[in-house]
Amino acid sequence: MTALILYENNELNELVYISYPDNYSFDGKVAYLTNGSVISVEQLLEFLLVYSANDSAYVTAMHISNSVDDFVKLMNSRAKQLNMMNTNFQNPDGLDQENHYTTIYDLLLLSEYILKNTKLIEKTKKSKFNFEQDGEVKEYINTNLIIKSGFKGLKTGWTSKAGLTFIGYNQENNRNIITIVNKSFVDKDKESHFEDTKFLYEESLKNFK
Repeated sequence: MTALILYENNELNELVYISYPDNYSFDGKVAYLTNGSVISVEQLLEFLLVYSANDSAYVTAMHISNSVDDFVKLMNSRAKQLNMMNTNFQNPDGLDQENHYTTIYDLLLLSEYILKNTKLIEKTKKSKFNFEQDGEVKEYINTNLIIKSGFKGLKTGWTSKAGLTFIGYNQENNRNIITIVNKSFVDKDKESHFEDTKFLYEESLKNFK
């Protein structure tokens, strides 16, 4: 949702001045984007969707609304417009927070909308990207480890309450298959959501009439 709002409200080549809310602390997977530096909307989308950097979500919130609270209101308003009636956002990065929730069905509605109405799949299918920061070019690898198996998107994630999660999208075998995995067991290598995704995909191929 954070990426969708960024995409819908900006041109890809638009420049964003990186800023964070007061007292922001880097939490979870982050890219440590430098406060005060400049990034393009396209690059910010890559940090959101490819590298899954939590700090990029807060940079997005401040760029769009100049306030995390106002951005969250925008997220919830957009969710209602998409008929995501069992979703309530409390933050832009998806980390566990009281009263922050969604459902598999609502994630399906969001995924279908994104696939039909945006070109964000062009970002999610990238295996990696480069970004220069503080004079150093770094390579950022996609958190989706099964791209080479045909899953070109859409989004990975994990928290202690949600477990390992993955919205998969596969266009092979003359099919367009969306798989949504939630509460996958957090194994040592943090890959069980990909195994569950492959299982659901194979079941769909075998059983769908």
